[in-house]
Amino acid sequence: MKNLWMILAVGLFCTGCSKDNSEPLDEGNFSQLFGGKPYRGTARGVRSQPNAEDYIWNGEGRIAVIEATNDSVSVVFMADFDNDGEINLKFRGKMDGAELRLEAADTESYFVISQQKIDGKIENAAQNMSFDGILQRGKADLAMSVYFKKADGTFPAGSTLNLQLNTSREIPAENDNDSGCGVRVVPIWGPNGMTMGMVPDC
Repeated sequence: MKNLWMILAVGLFCTGCSKDNSEPLDEGNFSQLFGGKPYRGTARGVRSQPNAEDYIWNGEGRIAVIEATNDSVSVVFMADFDNDGEINLKFRGKMDGAELRLEAADTESYFVISQQKIDGKIENAAQNMSFDGILQRGKADLAMSVYFKKADGTFPAGSTLNLQLNTSREIPAENDNDSGCGVRVVPIWGPNGMTMGMVPDC
């Protein structure tokens, strides 16, 4: 399997983001609470064919909140499996206090971080994806499941990828938004095909 699994990079960029009336859990906006130093830990990927797991990847997981503006921010989930490849997921959404929300126009696809819980679903012609997890100031976990309707590299049609990131960090001091990271450019998949996007390099 070595060198066969390249980059699976997924992004959902909303054209219409909605808000709700939830009260933030802490003072400060989403970027202030969760930005700064990235979360680091482990990544585990499992490929399943019908009724059987047939390949497992273990590596490093990272989660970072970057590119904040007055009302929007990007969240990046990264899994590095050395020579087997990497997964980069980048979501940009609207901040509403301590929450992040994005919904793709005219679809049922969405990605939400609310009350420190991650929830999402993306459906397109090639894949069905679901997201679950937590994002707290000192801990962030993500569980992602991808069902491949069409073959994609080392993932045959009908196969499933289950990815788990378990990460943590020291809570940054107040007003410390320095991540200590550079940036690098990687392929990011979007509704209009592959584009290039920045992710943290640290």
